[in-house]
Amino acid sequence: MMSDRQDVILGAGLAGLSAAYMLQELGELDWQIYEREDRVGGHARSIEVDGYVFDFGPHILFTADPEIEGLIRDLLGTNFVAQSREAFIYHHAHDLYTRFPFQAHLYGLPTEIVVDCLGGLVRAVERQARGEFRPQNYEEWMRGTFGDGIAEHLMIPYARKIWTVEPREMEFGWIDRRVPTPDVERIVAGAVSDDVVQVGATAHFWYPKQGGIEALPRALGERVVGVQLEREVEQIDIAARTVVFRDGERVAFDRMIYTLPLSQLASLAGDVPARVRAACTALRCQGIYCLNIGIDRADVSDKHWVYFYEDEFPFHRLSFPGNFTPANVPAGKSSISMEIAFSDARELDREGVVERATEALTKAGILRVEDRIELVHTQEILPAYVIYDLEHSTNVEVIRSWFAEHGIVLAGRFGEWQYLNMDHAMKSGTEAARAVARRPGRSRRGEPRGRTGVVRGG
Repeated sequence: MMSDRQDVILGAGLAGLSAAYMLQELGELDWQIYEREDRVGGHARSIEVDGYVFDFGPHILFTADPEIEGLIRDLLGTNFVAQSREAFIYHHAHDLYTRFPFQAHLYGLPTEIVVDCLGGLVRAVERQARGEFRPQNYEEWMRGTFGDGIAEHLMIPYARKIWTVEPREMEFGWIDRRVPTPDVERIVAGAVSDDVVQVGATAHFWYPKQGGIEALPRALGERVVGVQLEREVEQIDIAARTVVFRDGERVAFDRMIYTLPLSQLASLAGDVPARVRAACTALRCQGIYCLNIGIDRADVSDKHWVYFYEDEFPFHRLSFPGNFTPANVPAGKSSISMEIAFSDARELDREGVVERATEALTKAGILRVEDRIELVHTQEILPAYVIYDLEHSTNVEVIRSWFAEHGIVLAGRFGEWQYLNMDHAMKSGTEAARAVARRPGRSRRGEPRGRTGVVRGG
C-alpha cells in the first residue's frame, strides 16, 4: 500500500525528536517520525529491572550551548539535578586512584612516573615551539600535545582499550571537548597538589532525578506529534523517493531527515552508486557490551565512574548508577555498570565474561568476597561509538555529499557518523530542521495527517 507523499524523519532518537520539535516550532506540522523500537530515545534509553535502573550505556548531560541547555532544563523541569564529577582512574600496579583526566591529576603517582610525565611534557612544548607539532594520527597528537610520558603511561593504553584499534590508525579531528587539554601550568599544578580545580566539559553535569536518562527523550517525545513506533525500515528507494517498511507499507516522501546509521545505507538503498556503497562499507565503529550488576550492599562506592586501562581488567570503564541519583537503585542496594568494547578488530568473548568481570572488581577492591550479587543484566550496543579511522572524513563526506544531491539531510551520532554527545545530537537535530524548513510563505501548515502523538505499527 502506498501512502500519500509525506515529509519523514527516520529514527526517534534525540536527533530525530529534536528535529521534529524544532520543525513544529517553525510551523511545520506535516512531518512523520518513524522509529523501529517500541519507544523513543534511541541510545538514550533506560531499563528498570527489579527496582534497578540502568541506562543503555551510562549517560550524563552537559552542554556549552545556551539553546540546548534551555531546552534540556525546560524538558526536565524539577526532574533535574546538577552535580560535580567524581571520576577517577584506577592504577592496579600502584594500588591507587587518581582523578580524571590523568594529564591534569598526576599527583599521588610514584615520583618516577610524575617526573617522566612532566619531562615528556616539557619536551613536547619545546617541539611545539620549534614548529615540529604536525601530527598525522591520534597517537602522534597525544605524544605531541602531552609528551611521551603521559601518552605511554595511560593515554595510549586506554585508547587501545576503548577504541579496539591502535591510536595511530585513527585521526584526531574529533577530539574537541572529549579529550581535556589543560595548559602546561595546570598540568604542573595537578602534579604537585591534589587541591586543584577540575577541568573538562564533564566537571559539572546533570542527570534526571527519576527515570534514568530516558526521562529526557521521553519528555521530548511527549511534545512531538506524528511519532510512529515499531516501524522498521526495510528499503529506501532514493530515486523514487520511497521508504518501504517491514510491515509492507510504502511511504512516498518529499523531504527527509535521516538519523539511522550511515553504515546501513548500502543494505537499505539498492540505488546507491558504487563509490558511495564503498564508503558506507568502509565506515568503522565499535560496540559496547554493558554488564550491569545489582549488589545487596549500600554505598559500594562514592564515585560516579572509574576508568581502567590495564589489560587484566576486561572493562574500560565502570559507573555507579546509584550515585547519579538514588532512584536508580533499591534502598540499601548498589549497582555497577561495566563497559566492555568490541569491534571487528577485537572479538567479544561472552563466555565467562561475568566471572572475569566480577573477579576484576574484587581485585580492584570494589567488591568484597562476601558481597552478594543479586542481579546480572547485560546489554549489547552496536554501533556504540564511531571509530575515526584515517579514512573517516573522506568516506563520510562522500556519503554526505550524495545525500545532499538528493536533498536529504543527515542528523545525529550515526546519521552524521560523528562522535556526538547527547547535547550535540539535539543540536544536530535542530540544525537539520532549520536546514530543511521551507521559507516563509511556502510552509505547509495545518494539522498532521490524521495523526497526533504516538502511533504504533500494526
